[in-house]
Amino acid sequence: MYDIGMLIVQRAGLAAENHVVPYARTVLSLQNGTADMVLRFTNDELRQVAHQVAPVLQLPTVVVSRREAPVQRLEELSHRTLSVARSFPVPERLSQLPGLQLQAVNNNEHAIQMLMGRRVDAAYGSNLGLFGAARGLGLRMQALAPPVVVERQTFWLHLSRSRATPALIERLSQAVEALQREGAIHRLYERALEAFGDDRMPA
Repeated sequence: MYDIGMLIVQRAGLAAENHVVPYARTVLSLQNGTADMVLRFTNDELRQVAHQVAPVLQLPTVVVSRREAPVQRLEELSHRTLSVARSFPVPERLSQLPGLQLQAVNNNEHAIQMLMGRRVDAAYGSNLGLFGAARGLGLRMQALAPPVVVERQTFWLHLSRSRATPALIERLSQAVEALQREGAIHRLYERALEAFGDDRMPA
């Protein structure tokens, strides 16, 4: 997402600094003016402070569990605990499971740490987010059970409502559309998938 964000601003002819922050902080950053744009899944809170400029990339969202205690179907999460990054949108098919306890955490790394520390039964997030966090923590892919795909959600480019102008919205939208046509965004995604080197990684 960092690389995709840089591609978009470069194609739009803008100068920008790109920062990686915890998921929940993205909304606060737009509210307090420390960020002008955010690239992430949307939710009601984010829509209040940002204009959705353009859909950028669709990703699978997955439930990840430990290899020795696999979750193979969503129904198995009933009366169990699931970690999820604060502000990450949770679909009803998960949130309405009987007895499911949602444990809000700071980010994907925290979600995986809770999982491997046996403090939760599973973690929920995007495929790249959770598997990237696991790799960043030095875990082997074999430590995780095959993920259960929940749905596909779209990463949107969001622009702060305080900075949004018709001209800037159009400029950014055209940049995203051009990169989509050229396949540049999809190539970055494929490169990220290849880096995991595991056929269990859902594309």
